[in-house]
Amino acid sequence: MATSLTQPKSEAKVSVVIPVYNGSRTIRATVECLLRQSHRPHEIIVVDDGSTDGTAEVLKVFGEGVRVISKPNGGPASARNSGARAATGDFVAFTDGDCLPDVGWLEHLLRGFDAPEVAGVGGVIRRADEGPLSEYVDLIGLFDPGRGEDGTISYLATGNACFRRGALLEAGLFDETFRKPGGEEPELGAKIRKLGYVLKAVEDAVVLHHHKQTVKSFLKTMATYGEGRFIFATLWPEHRLSGDVRKEMVRRLVAVRTMLRQSLAYRPQHGLRKALFFSLLDQLRYPAFLWGYLRGRKSLR
Repeated sequence: MATSLTQPKSEAKVSVVIPVYNGSRTIRATVECLLRQSHRPHEIIVVDDGSTDGTAEVLKVFGEGVRVISKPNGGPASARNSGARAATGDFVAFTDGDCLPDVGWLEHLLRGFDAPEVAGVGGVIRRADEGPLSEYVDLIGLFDPGRGEDGTISYLATGNACFRRGALLEAGLFDETFRKPGGEEPELGAKIRKLGYVLKAVEDAVVLHHHKQTVKSFLKTMATYGEGRFIFATLWPEHRLSGDVRKEMVRRLVAVRTMLRQSLAYRPQHGLRKALFFSLLDQLRYPAFLWGYLRGRKSLR
């Protein structure tokens, strides 16, 4: 059962944690967005997860305005945990080193904590760059907060999320079994909800993100998410995929009629070229996810 936690006020102390790995090209802009927040962060903690591209040098420009924690590469779950343990605020907000939080980001997230049982609040993540692939990622809501079958928020995407630090610690933080992104967010959400807390989504808290710009990198991301889903399912068996995963992957790949129907649905709003492109991505992304799921299963044998 959830314990009563202090309600946030305008002076709420929020520690912002940013895990980064080889983010020298984007991390400076991320930090600059945080320094412009309408609700001033209590502290900004960047966890350099073993970068080899000069990320640490880029961060030196901020001096004492940013606390940098350097560690060997262990993956985003491990990096977020290092930041959360070091945080001294009552709330811990997460974003990523390739994200651009809106000026009112923290302010809007804090407004979502309107009851003691609310342990975490997430916002929306939208494209920072134009292009058909980025548009598609937004269209399918790839980085939106996850919803269960009953419509409740089941997990938050950590490119745009804030948690009560006490609830995070009570849940045991992120499971560091997840060395790649994907799976660690639903797993944390499951632990938090099991404790009796709830998660919320607020549309006004906006973060822009540099989405993947090639089909190959997008499908690789989907496969990584599938691998994470398998690890999640080993920890929480009720989330295992049912049926023959391999057969379902093949069935999706050859479902040409479904692809044609999808292209017809996309065409009125997006035009013929984008409709064909979007329907092709629809055709490929879930098989890529399933392939990752199978890859995860194979790695544990």
